[in-house]
Amino acid sequence: MSIGEQTLKNQVVIITGASRGIGAETAIAFGKVGSKVILGARTIPELEAIAQRIRDNGGEALTVRADVTQPEQAERIVQSALARYGQIDILVNNAGLGKFGRVSEFDLGDWDAVIASNLTSLFFCSKYVLGPMLKRKSGQIINVLSVAAKNVFSGAGAYCAAKAGALALTRVLSDEVREENIRVTAVLPGATHTSFWDKIDQHPDFDQMLKPAHVANAILSVAKQPLGMVVEEINVAPPLGIL
Repeated sequence: MSIGEQTLKNQVVIITGASRGIGAETAIAFGKVGSKVILGARTIPELEAIAQRIRDNGGEALTVRADVTQPEQAERIVQSALARYGQIDILVNNAGLGKFGRVSEFDLGDWDAVIASNLTSLFFCSKYVLGPMLKRKSGQIINVLSVAAKNVFSGAGAYCAAKAGALALTRVLSDEVREENIRVTAVLPGATHTSFWDKIDQHPDFDQMLKPAHVANAILSVAKQPLGMVVEEINVAPPLGIL
């Protein structure tokens, strides 16, 4: 550990969208450094598999089945963490999905699903975790967004709009809670080789993409930063930049 870095051992960390990809690798990374990890997603078998990997390495993990686009289920993750550990130190908002198509042809239900998953869920989870964080005057929220928050891509209107909105919400949230000793960070990964691309016919070369572990390591680095500073935004790009 470098001078000034804070230890993450025994820190209580909630990670949404933790069953695969960036979320799963982030959960494993926190588990390796001794954090107590709460994994949230809609698919319990996949969550349990990740949790077992953490336990097999000597870590501690709790799984909570939840669709965080629903407010009562987002709140359930928070309450489950409090019931088990009595506090929450870090929230990693990672849940999200992508559906694509030109605006003129885009399905209205798909629009609602993309906005709910990538933007509204972030609002719900942040809202419910802030209660206990504000009481303690301590905590950190790390929002995993995308370069699409700043760079538009044809056929990705809903996704770009959701991520841009999530970045704006992250900045507002940071401004609202900074005086309460709560840090808020936006992490903007470039193209990352996950199941996100499974239903997309045209995509960049997988070999040129980031790996989920790359993004997880960036998130871990943000969480380790000294309490006297805030990393407000971090871009994580493949070596060739935007693909």
